[in-house]
Amino acid sequence: MITMSRRGLLGTASAGLALLGSGVSLRAQTMSFDSGPIRATIAGYSSRGMVSTLGEGQAAVVRAAFSGSNVVYEPGNPAGSFVAAANGEREFALESSIEILMATRGDAPFPESYKGKFWLVTNLSPDLTRAHVYGRRKFIEDNNITSLNDIRERKIPVALGINQPGNLWARAHVDAILAAHGMTKEDIVSWGGTLIEQNTGGTMEMMRQDRADIEITGGFVPVGSMIELNNTTPLAFVPMTEEESKDAAKRASVSVGVIRAGSYEWVTEDLYTLASSHILIAGPSATDEQVWKFCKALDTQLDVYHGMHPALAGVTRESIVPNVPGVPLHPAAEAYFSSRSL
Repeated sequence: MITMSRRGLLGTASAGLALLGSGVSLRAQTMSFDSGPIRATIAGYSSRGMVSTLGEGQAAVVRAAFSGSNVVYEPGNPAGSFVAAANGEREFALESSIEILMATRGDAPFPESYKGKFWLVTNLSPDLTRAHVYGRRKFIEDNNITSLNDIRERKIPVALGINQPGNLWARAHVDAILAAHGMTKEDIVSWGGTLIEQNTGGTMEMMRQDRADIEITGGFVPVGSMIELNNTTPLAFVPMTEEESKDAAKRASVSVGVIRAGSYEWVTEDLYTLASSHILIAGPSATDEQVWKFCKALDTQLDVYHGMHPALAGVTRESIVPNVPGVPLHPAAEAYFSSRSL
């Protein structure tokens, strides 16, 4: 096994090793490790929901690729998990591209800029997380709502699910989507509406009780809990135009995506929405061996990963290489991805 400290690799890289024609250092091209097991912790989101599927999926592929490995997905909240990894308390954290950019800038709730204190490892859901703007069909039809613009123009009181304060992905999407329709959360309240600060499961339960009307949330398509909810509480999407989706995506620093017709039985035409990624990051306590093996495991065990959720069939060997502007790939991840054959 080649033993090489992360600090040593970073120091050499920053000193500027001579680059080959491909632009990758000689060390990166020759770096490799044996097939022995590793131990690591991935700090993540809550224990429920689609993000936990990603964390468990990364752990599963490492165990499949390197027998005897002990990789644990540790539930938490995205901001706390990020700080734990960046401060070296955990080796890895699972974050959306939104949290990564916020932490890089030092936006609240992050106490400082973490630029240069973490690295990208693998992209676990390349543009697969779709924003869902949906609600109780009865409320939407009774109020003749065909767009969020109707709520603004007619000042319709709405009980709007915006998720918990610690869910930075959800809050960024709520703010961006409302802004793209010319309104804010404060406007919703001023028109007699309410803001429901619960996780998606809690808001769905309130929909069953007719206490929540519309929610802005996210997930892989299809979201199983939405299909289940529709069995007792018929649902409908509140559509966005392509331009509104582009506006909101730009505000949130994500991409434009589509929820295809037929993805849910009540969706009869393609719906424009926002698409984002969840990415594994490494902090200073992650070793080169851990990072390299995380990358190899996902790359070589995609069949295991695809089995975690139908939407993950869209994850390919090409798309697992993460890219967030201004944030570097971990040198060991660069070493693995630059040396593999596609």
